[in-house]
Amino acid sequence: MSLNQHNYQRKVQVYETDLMGIAHHSNYLRFCEEARVNWCANNLSMPLNVSWLTVVETHVKYKSAYKFNDAIVIDVQVNISGAIAIFQYLLKDQNEKIKAVAETSHCAVNENLKPLRLPVGLIDAIKKSHERTPWTETWL
Repeated sequence: MSLNQHNYQRKVQVYETDLMGIAHHSNYLRFCEEARVNWCANNLSMPLNVSWLTVVETHVKYKSAYKFNDAIVIDVQVNISGAIAIFQYLLKDQNEKIKAVAETSHCAVNENLKPLRLPVGLIDAIKKSHERTPWTETWL
């Protein structure tokens, strides 16, 4: 059972691994980005504008390695802190073993990269997700 608002799944591809078949650590943030965009696609009532989610900070704690063809299961939760959207990710395998925990912080920017308030549509989606399942303090 997932404790969180959204669950994203896929498998580790061969191009994401080294010669020993272990997923490179840099790919974990890519996995999180896929899960974040998937969360937006499933929760926003309008198309995602990528300028809404400019990355301002990332944290990843690695617990154990994914290997080629392993199932990646990512639980995603989202919160708001001022003008920042905070996404947290619980990266697991198909047996619920935790592989990593991660957090990314995002702000909205205009075409000149000036920070803006988060769009109302994104705020509404986050509030609705909290109605389904409250934010869990904290995975990190």
